[in-house]
Amino acid sequence: MNSTTTSPDQFFGYDVVDSTGNKIGSVDNVWVDDATNALEFIGVKTGWLMGKTHVIPTADAQISNGSITVPYSADQIKDAPSFGGNEALSPDDESQVYSYYGLDRSTAPSPTGLPSGESTGTSDYSTAGTSSFGTSTGTETLENAGEINVPVSEEELQVGKREVSAGTVRLRKVVRTEHQEVPVELRREDVQIERVPASEMTEVPDAAFQERDIEVPVSREEAVVGKEAHVTGQVRVQKNVDTETQTVGDEVRSEDVEVDDSTTNAGRSSTGF
Repeated sequence: MNSTTTSPDQFFGYDVVDSTGNKIGSVDNVWVDDATNALEFIGVKTGWLMGKTHVIPTADAQISNGSITVPYSADQIKDAPSFGGNEALSPDDESQVYSYYGLDRSTAPSPTGLPSGESTGTSDYSTAGTSSFGTSTGTETLENAGEINVPVSEEELQVGKREVSAGTVRLRKVVRTEHQEVPVELRREDVQIERVPASEMTEVPDAAFQERDIEVPVSREEAVVGKEAHVTGQVRVQKNVDTETQTVGDEVRSEDVEVDDSTTNAGRSSTGF
């Protein structure tokens, strides 16, 4: 079973709610039934397991606007089989998921693995007159007058969007230390001692022949280092949103009717669709 659907993105990001009403994560991937395009499994990213999504069947889920409620507990989902978001589920993978949740996968000949064992879709072929059109792989014979309507259909590519992480810009404020040297002029006092001749003095002072101590204080300046903080600027962080155009593509299918006319009627022509 492929992990794509006609419009898968309508479920991406839906809240996933367990049986107790608690949100356990959001829808990260979806798997649909190949035959009916009905939603069959969802993948939920919960943070329990890196790089994997836990797969939950949606057979008994209740889908409302923006949320999907499943009848299973968070502990049960935590231990459920997990697959990568880009992995397709094989029939064995589907059986493993159904078995884990106690559901039976159909073994009857059917293109779907839904636990009911029956396709949820209906035939697109309608008939008129006395003949009815059989299975899509069988051969129908129009015995009597009438008509058989064979609808043809095609797939249309629908592109949705989901938000994913593109990385992180981290700003870290750090403190660096550097050594600075600043010149500064410092003053200091000094004492000069000078002996002068006695010619200027004619009398002996009264304090002559007495011992004395004379103190002359001297001072000097020394550098005192202080620091003052001031703002030199700022860094402004601004997040902008840019828009870019990308081209995405996928394979789409279309139906046509080929006419093989083996009649022998001359001049008869057939026109295809």
